[in-house]
Amino acid sequence: MKTPVTSARLKEHFRYNWWKYLLIVLLGFGLVDLLYTVTAYHPPREKTLSLYVYGYTDDLKLTSYLENIRETELADMEEISSVRMLDDSTYGPMQLMTYFSAGEGDLYLLSRDTFLTYASDGSMIPLENDPELMALFDSSGVSLQSGWRRDTKTGETHLYGIPQSRLSGLSLYAYATDGYLCMPVTGRNQENAAKFMRIICRDMINEPLGQGEQQNEQP
Repeated sequence: MKTPVTSARLKEHFRYNWWKYLLIVLLGFGLVDLLYTVTAYHPPREKTLSLYVYGYTDDLKLTSYLENIRETELADMEEISSVRMLDDSTYGPMQLMTYFSAGEGDLYLLSRDTFLTYASDGSMIPLENDPELMALFDSSGVSLQSGWRRDTKTGETHLYGIPQSRLSGLSLYAYATDGYLCMPVTGRNQENAAKFMRIICRDMINEPLGQGEQQNEQP
């Protein structure tokens, strides 16, 4: 005969088995979250750009500025974002190396010491080969001397970074200690990253323009 189900038996059952039902609920939430993560749309790498800052950012201002670039000047990009890393002596270097190794990040704003380390081993793209970028600074009379560094592997000297001291407006959005704006050789969207670099440098050589003025200004 089947044992009759009574309220007393139910209470006894839940008294010893409540954790099983809690586990089932938690696993259910986890599976739904995993399914959403796997099936959610992610823009292809060639349709995204990102600025990695090894220092500090004003998240609201920077997000608004980057979205304005995407809407008005790089409309073929589906996403332009930023990532902030803490400039510390322990976790920061490991995090930065992981991002570099994984090919993440199209532009980096690095502190001086970090920039010197990466530039000296050829981890940055030479910028002097971009005539539009060079014309931008030449016409403004801005010296980039401190951004030229020697690659210890090849012995060649190249412009591996734009000093943040020459981009006075950038500090309102992002800041790295005596920073340099540069492009990693591991980036997987370099053509668009070069456009991204030119736009930021154009806007930040002087104090940032207003939103309306930015839209009317041409690189």
